[in-house]
Amino acid sequence: MNDYQKAKKNSFDLIVKVGEEYPQVISLVPRFASTFATFKLVVNKIAELGIQQAVDITGIADDKDTLMDELIHQVVDISGAIHSYAIFKDDKTLAAKVNYKEWTVEKMSLTDLLNAAAIVLEEAQKIAPEELTNEGITVAEIAEFKSDYEQLNAGSANIRSAIINRASYTQQIADLFTEAADLKKNTLDRLSTQFQRKSPEFYQKYKAASNVIIKRSPKTAAETPTAAV
Repeated sequence: MNDYQKAKKNSFDLIVKVGEEYPQVISLVPRFASTFATFKLVVNKIAELGIQQAVDITGIADDKDTLMDELIHQVVDISGAIHSYAIFKDDKTLAAKVNYKEWTVEKMSLTDLLNAAAIVLEEAQKIAPEELTNEGITVAEIAEFKSDYEQLNAGSANIRSAIINRASYTQQIADLFTEAADLKKNTLDRLSTQFQRKSPEFYQKYKAASNVIIKRSPKTAAETPTAAV
């Protein structure tokens, strides 16, 4: 949630809390009571989705960054070895296929790096182990390269899935905020004026809970917080 949504959520939570403290009072206006029950369900759903939206993908991203760094070095080293082998064998097609320069690989996106790694790995597995060893690349290094490539490829799918899920939660939460705001503005607020006579104490608490206090980000903390109804 963004800062404004968090501020709105705090206000909605307070409204729910006040309503729960005065069940007999709100029952005096049946439409208010039934709308309040719906409002409460929507607010609770916002809280549930907010938790799911906040699921941290930092760990996945950190693993990705570590594997990317390792794979960059592997692609550069192994493609260089295959290129040397191809030149020795006078195989210009193979040499051109694995002609990855270090500065180019380092600037590759995750997708491009995975594509390059797949090509290099495929060509490496076609060459006899003793031939690659002669170029300085051992069987163990190829096995590690293959493992890192497969892990990063799988991790990339997990990150994409997490991002898609987070985007879905973001839209669902936005829709729920719209629904809650509509219930409050068009029904609860319009009926709440009756409580000025029927229960002034509840009315004052309801009005106070309706204030939305937006906290500024740290870089603008010196500014006065904004309050809106």
